[in-house]
Amino acid sequence: MRYTWYLCLLLIVASLIKCNKPGTGIAVKNQSGISAATVAFEGRLYQQNKPDSLIIVSKNELAAASRQHKKKAMLYFSSWVGVGFQLRQQIDSAIYYCRKAEMLAFETKNEAGLVSNQIKLAGLYYDSGKPDSVNIYKDKMTIEADTMKNIALKNQLIAKLGDVFATTNQPEKALNAYFQTLRYYQEKKDTLGMGLEMMEIAMMYNQLSKFDKAVEYAVKATQYVKSNWNNSIVNYRNLGGYYYSSKQYDQSLGAFEKGISLARQFKDTANLQAIYISVSSTLIVLKEYKKAGDYLTAAFDYYGKKKNEVGFYNTLVQLGSLKSANQQFGAAINYYQQALELALKSGHLDSEANIYYYLADAAGKAGNYQKAYIYELKYDSLKYSMAQTTTAKTITDLEIKYQSDQKEHRIALLKEAGKLKDVELTDEKRKWWFLLAIIGFLSVIAFLLYRSYTEKKTSHKLLEEKNEALNLLNEKLNEANSSKTKLFSILSHDLRAPVNSLFQFLNIQKNHAGKLTEIQAQKHNQRIINSAENLMESMEDLLIWSKSQMNSFSLNLSPISALDLITLTATMYRDFAEERKLTIDINCETDVILTTDVNFLKIVLRNILSNAIKFTPAGGHIKITALPDDDFVRFSITDDGPGLTHEQIENLFEWNSIRSDSSGLGLKLAKEFTIRLNGAIKIDSSLQNGSTFTVLVPIRQNVVS
Repeated sequence: MRYTWYLCLLLIVASLIKCNKPGTGIAVKNQSGISAATVAFEGRLYQQNKPDSLIIVSKNELAAASRQHKKKAMLYFSSWVGVGFQLRQQIDSAIYYCRKAEMLAFETKNEAGLVSNQIKLAGLYYDSGKPDSVNIYKDKMTIEADTMKNIALKNQLIAKLGDVFATTNQPEKALNAYFQTLRYYQEKKDTLGMGLEMMEIAMMYNQLSKFDKAVEYAVKATQYVKSNWNNSIVNYRNLGGYYYSSKQYDQSLGAFEKGISLARQFKDTANLQAIYISVSSTLIVLKEYKKAGDYLTAAFDYYGKKKNEVGFYNTLVQLGSLKSANQQFGAAINYYQQALELALKSGHLDSEANIYYYLADAAGKAGNYQKAYIYELKYDSLKYSMAQTTTAKTITDLEIKYQSDQKEHRIALLKEAGKLKDVELTDEKRKWWFLLAIIGFLSVIAFLLYRSYTEKKTSHKLLEEKNEALNLLNEKLNEANSSKTKLFSILSHDLRAPVNSLFQFLNIQKNHAGKLTEIQAQKHNQRIINSAENLMESMEDLLIWSKSQMNSFSLNLSPISALDLITLTATMYRDFAEERKLTIDINCETDVILTTDVNFLKIVLRNILSNAIKFTPAGGHIKITALPDDDFVRFSITDDGPGLTHEQIENLFEWNSIRSDSSGLGLKLAKEFTIRLNGAIKIDSSLQNGSTFTVLVPIRQNVVS
């Protein structure tokens, strides 16, 4: 909501701007280089809803602050640029600048800036239809709210958490957050804050279909927000909607008209057009179609010029409802179909489902029951769990009406045939002529039916062929998507650790180079070289995996000693193990030369050893063995970790068990590569008794993968 954004920006201003000598009228700069005049100017641009000017001014200031490396000023102006893009409905650009501001707030330890940008990002991700990202920021904000000592900031964060709960269909949790914030404002005797929270509480009661409670809190909020014309307009608009939901249409119209009067008085075009859309529902019920049409035409022109897809969508839906109320079902369907295109583009399933519902209703009223039936099926597939009973009843009604039409048509045909027969019986002299005419007519009908049957059969065959081609294409697409998912997971899993290690070593080199002795410096330099080599090997592993996904891929076979292989693997992770105070022993009583794809086998052993180090407690012991076993070599890695349950072992190698943090990915790769090597992996483990991973691979590869 707009006032939520404004509160976020006030947090940034409060954390950055400290003007000396208030009331002198002189623009005084703070330590971040932001003048009070600039702050006031950008605030006016925001209030006047001038996003283009706001973006230009803020970008210029951001560039100047960047040249001077003033991070606090960069934080402030990055937030303003994000606000400008949000006003212009360019959500991706708004997210970019708010993420930039969030990182700057983290770097400068600016708690107010961090909170305000997390609040904005949660709203932006919701607007862009990314629920996973909304949940990420909800978790961040919950942690911040639990640990934050600044009561004012904590209150702002709890209030925004209420907004997030509201948008993720958790109204009870949202109400709990809003009532906490309301109590805070009551203690502070902040009337505007009390009014804003009452508005939020009213919206939650409306979402729970408790319209009387919604009206109650919205009426209370009216007295508290009257000093702020923008919030007053929004509250009157909401109040009109609550009255409408409770079927108090005269009171609904009265509340909307108060909002329209205020919006016109203060020239708030954006809120005025939003009220035009809302009040049209009440006007349609009161059969004031002309007035509703005038309002919706104004909104249609406004949102069309602004390219505001959300407002344009709502306008199209209301225009469709108006045309449907006027029995102009063709025009109504046209508006609904335009709205459907926007709903599909936005990715909001609720909007898409609502449009299918409206289309089914309009088509049914127009008498096109077959089309209505199709729309209703689409609606049912999207919102089955929310309206199962109603949807089933509507589909049944449409089926009955459709079947009734078919029966009436057949009865009409039978009556016509009866008339022909009556005529034939009443005139014996023309009996044979009528008989021949009927035979000829039936012959023509039979011919037409046969031709129709053959055409349908041909069409059906072509359709089946196209469906088969489409299914094949879908399978290829699913394979491509699966490979893409694995690729991103590998990037996250295999490259993150070596890059982070290299970064830490280089950071120590940068900040503590003068404090190291010559021996320490040499040892540190060798660690940097080892880390870089590990990174290079990880990149080569990624390339190998990518090549393995190609249909033309074949194993690159070469001989290697089993002892050399396990020694190399242990050496690669010895520093990592020493840091965790672990010991690694290797055992190869009988060395074996095996012919295999060395890179694949190295990746398998490396990932299993890395997993063992990760889960073995400090002071633990890891053992690596390689023993011949008939025509195979048996590699075993045993650790003193916490062990695994039977259920964990069963799910360990499944790709769909990988969490968002890429946990367990290395073992999935290990299994995939082992299978490529015509081998197998076995796990022996129990809780509190450690684990043994055994990899069995052929001494010689006779099968080309």
